[in-house]
Amino acid sequence: MAHYAFLNNDHTTETLREELMALSNEMSNLTSAEEQDTAAIETKQEEIDAKYQEIDNQLCVVTGVITGVLETYEKSARDETLEQEISDLEDSRTADKTQEEITAIEAEIQVKLEELHALPPEVIDNTVYWEGYYGKGGLCKRTSYNTVGGVHKNGGTPFRKNYAGTGMTYDPVRDAFYSPQPYESWTLNEESCLWECPVERPEGEYWWKEDTTEWVDYEYYSEPYTYEPLYASWIWNTTTGGYEAPIAEPDIEDKNSYIWSEENGAWMLWNDETEKWEII
Repeated sequence: MAHYAFLNNDHTTETLREELMALSNEMSNLTSAEEQDTAAIETKQEEIDAKYQEIDNQLCVVTGVITGVLETYEKSARDETLEQEISDLEDSRTADKTQEEITAIEAEIQVKLEELHALPPEVIDNTVYWEGYYGKGGLCKRTSYNTVGGVHKNGGTPFRKNYAGTGMTYDPVRDAFYSPQPYESWTLNEESCLWECPVERPEGEYWWKEDTTEWVDYEYYSEPYTYEPLYASWIWNTTTGGYEAPIAEPDIEDKNSYIWSEENGAWMLWNDETEKWEII
């Protein structure tokens, strides 16, 4: 079964759409004028077309992936020459022919029919239709479950570089899916659309250290380029690989009894008597 990814580019096209609206208003003024300036209208239309293309080329985020129907179907092969020859033979079975001649013609027709039926079926790719069907007016692109780094794991034809996943990026210009950039120093490989570090990773167990752009042989977790803390004051812990409050979490077994207050910069404990959160 084929897989289809839903896309959204609102975050990258908001300003462009506002610019498109302004261009459309300018076009409306030009076309509604009593004396129309043909050259100006043509120039404005070119600007509008260019803005549409710019919007279409903006990066999209994958919001979800579903399993749909196969993107291809088979259609009986056509050979116009063979079909015409069969038609001509059928027309040649006239009343003035002897039975022996008709039998010979029918045998020849049968041979050509078998030749026609032996042709491999034509494979029709219906990807564009299904992308529109599942997208229902939104953005939707087919993605290959077995494609990773521009290579099909089962030896098939790779498709759009990588299998899509929620939160990944779709690049219309590259026509490729890829993960968010893990660290600021890492670059995207144009062939595989996988992120690569500036230093080759040694064999064995190593961790990436972004502040010095090197691999280290002790447990170290660089702050990821794409992750955000739960609260602005929280700090990335390079040993545990997670964001933590600037004040140590209280040693209380019931974690539901306390919460972090960003406003107070402290942990708050629930007081059953006052029925209020209080600073620990």
